[in-house]
Amino acid sequence: MVVLGGVALAVCAFALFYRGPGQPFVRGYVSDVGATMLVYAFLGLLWRTTAARRTLATAVIAAAVEVYQIAGMTPPGIGGVLVGAFPDPWDLVAYAIGVGAALAWERRTVRSAPAVTSST
Repeated sequence: MVVLGGVALAVCAFALFYRGPGQPFVRGYVSDVGATMLVYAFLGLLWRTTAARRTLATAVIAAAVEVYQIAGMTPPGIGGVLVGAFPDPWDLVAYAIGVGAALAWERRTVRSAPAVTSST
């Protein structure tokens, strides 16, 4: 989960500093993918549960952000930047991609991890 969190932070940093073609798309949606991956990784570090429950919890948090935006309750300052100010249905697609990428990352790393055996 630590490595996944690092990858998610790298995706978010890329989106923040990207200045090339399609900047609004990258800034608006790629950053949402990275942010959702980061939430998944954070939950993975704090909550020992199944991947399905972690996926559901991440999706609920992401949906809550959109509801928060629809209600127009954007916090001032940095909070507004982190949460966003404008609801967009395409954000939900970006969140789903982020959750799917995080879940695939976890499934791949768990499958490829060597089995731990105890010696007595």
